[in-house]
Amino acid sequence: MAQLTVTQRWKLVADTIEQLVHITTIDAMVNIVRPVARSIAQADGITIVKRIGQETDYLAEDAIDTLWAGMQFPIDKCLAGRAMVEEQTVIIPDITHVEGIPLNVYLATFIRSLIAVPIGDAKPTHAICAYWQQAGPIDTDTIALMEALGRGIGGIIALLEVLELADKCRAQAA
Repeated sequence: MAQLTVTQRWKLVADTIEQLVHITTIDAMVNIVRPVARSIAQADGITIVKRIGQETDYLAEDAIDTLWAGMQFPIDKCLAGRAMVEEQTVIIPDITHVEGIPLNVYLATFIRSLIAVPIGDAKPTHAICAYWQQAGPIDTDTIALMEALGRGIGGIIALLEVLELADKCRAQAA
C-alpha cells in the first residue's frame, strides 16, 4: 500500500464523505468506506462493525489477512463493542496489554495495535476499526482522521435512519 501524506489522507476523508452524501443504504456506505479506510488510516487492516443488541456483527473488512467479516461477538468481548458502549474512541498501542477481552481472538490474527472509533453520536450503532501488525503508538493524525471519518459516517447513518422512518410513515399513511 502506498504511503500517503497527511494532506492526501485528509482529502481522501473529505472525498469519501462527499461520496457518502449520495448513498441510500448502509450496504452502499460499507462499499464506499471499506476500500478507502485502510489508506486513510495507513493500516494493515480495517473492519466495519454493527451493533445488534448485545452483539457485534463484523460487516466488512479490508486487511492483509482474514479477520472476522460475517462473524458476531458479544459486545463486551471485543474492542469495537467497547468503543460503542463507552461512546468513545479506543486506542490500543499494544494488544497484549488489554484486559477484559479474549486476547486469544486477537493473537490468532496479525493484529498487535488498533484504534476502534464509534460511529453515531448518541448510542453508537457502528464502529470502524483500524489494525496494525506492529505494536506501538498510534499517531495523532491517524486518530483525528479516523474520528473524522467516523463522524462523517455517523451523520450519513443518522440521515439514512430518518429517511427510513419517513418511508415507513408514508407507507402507513397510504
